[in-house]
Amino acid sequence: MRQERQLKRLVKLAEFHHLKTLEDFDWHFNPAINRKQIYELATGAFIRKATDVFFVGPPGVGKTHLAQAIGYEAIKMNFHVLYRSIFDLVRDFLKDEAFSQQERTVRKYLKPELVIIDDMGLKALPRHSGEYLLEVIMRRYENRSTIMTSNRPIDEWGKLLGDVPSASAILDRFLHHAQTIAITGRSYRLKDQPLGGKEDKKKDKSKPNEPPTAGAAS
Repeated sequence: MRQERQLKRLVKLAEFHHLKTLEDFDWHFNPAINRKQIYELATGAFIRKATDVFFVGPPGVGKTHLAQAIGYEAIKMNFHVLYRSIFDLVRDFLKDEAFSQQERTVRKYLKPELVIIDDMGLKALPRHSGEYLLEVIMRRYENRSTIMTSNRPIDEWGKLLGDVPSASAILDRFLHHAQTIAITGRSYRLKDQPLGGKEDKKKDKSKPNEPPTAGAAS
């Protein structure tokens, strides 16, 4: 009962948007994902070494699910985990900067053994976002582990952050000891959609009572 209470407490502190597990992940949808590599990360060895993980790929391929699932496995080993989207992180700093409490926000991001920063690249970020992210990455570098997910390649981060120098400094530190996991393929959210798109819809518009042509029959 004590262990169960501790698990619930750490899950609450992690602030996951939706709790994801490795057991729930559909490995068959995208067999190109290296399952062995993901389960090795789930052992928490990279957290003990204070190294990082970078998931990159288009939306819907499983980056967020895998990042949170690895975080949940870390929690089961009693690691303190914090999940934040990049937009959450920027809002945290903007709010506390307005009240001159920025150092309190920095401490919030320094304490956990694992911080997950999700959704980098969905859209351009507000001014000074690069400075906030750089502060977190610099202070955690070689001290604590970070997982980041991105929908955009790293050469576009300068534009997204509106700050090329900060983007370069972030990537220089974050990627130094990071495992990069590139995931490609279709979005899992669109798995039930026909591959043909509009062309398939046009084919379905034939009259229901019209007999098939010889070409169609073949």
